[in-house]
Amino acid sequence: MGIKIQKRKFIRNIFIGIIGLAIVAYIINIAPGYKRDKFKDVTNLVIGEKNVTEELKNPIYIDENETIYLSKEDIKALLDKTIYFDEANNMIIITSEISVASMTVGEKNIKIDGAIKDTLDTIIYVNDIMYIPISEVKIKDVYNIELKYITDKNVVIIDKLNEGMIKARAEEQTKIRFKQRNLSKKVGILETGDVVSAFYTTSKGWRQIRTEDGTIGYVKANVLSDEHILRQDMNQTPETKEIIASTQDNEILTIERRKYCNKRFI
Repeated sequence: MGIKIQKRKFIRNIFIGIIGLAIVAYIINIAPGYKRDKFKDVTNLVIGEKNVTEELKNPIYIDENETIYLSKEDIKALLDKTIYFDEANNMIIITSEISVASMTVGEKNIKIDGAIKDTLDTIIYVNDIMYIPISEVKIKDVYNIELKYITDKNVVIIDKLNEGMIKARAEEQTKIRFKQRNLSKKVGILETGDVVSAFYTTSKGWRQIRTEDGTIGYVKANVLSDEHILRQDMNQTPETKEIIASTQDNEILTIERRKYCNKRFI
């Protein structure tokens, strides 16, 4: 008789344990952030509607002048798959859909489509890692991006200017959720009148948004109004596969790559 009672207690304890684990898993799924926030003490990087901090291979470096540097590896992974380092000339070849540029390590100038232009910053090494000044005006022009640094939030935001952007305004105060459900963790608050970047709407009526300080999450679509297109998508149509870049000694480098012309969606 005692053995049967012990067996029942054992089965009951296993059942309770399974239920407990299921509850914990459910809470973690709907409300990430009850765990320690792994992005809390590092500079976050937001590109468009996505926080890509977890994808960074190296930390973002920001100097005393608030020049923002990304490692060559991260630029390759996130912005420029064909970025190329010419070791013989100690030079980086930067490519994009609209132009090609070269920059020599330690020199404050950049050659864009054959024209040399002065820069305020240059390529540096931090802990033996090559870093490129992504906030340098001329490099932003090459990559056709808009970049801003939210100092108090320690967030860098990059927007690709060939991608469409919709702005909207909050009609009332509302909570920003981590996921598109009411029980999900609150990641911020929208105040009445706040302007946000608006992305897609889910089938359940949640709209993904990004606040001016880089917070990404979901709000109910019906709390947003005054939606307007800030810019339209640009369709990139392939033209050629070859880009020619020259070193400072006029040595010709050929980079096999697909170049694009931009055509605006109507």
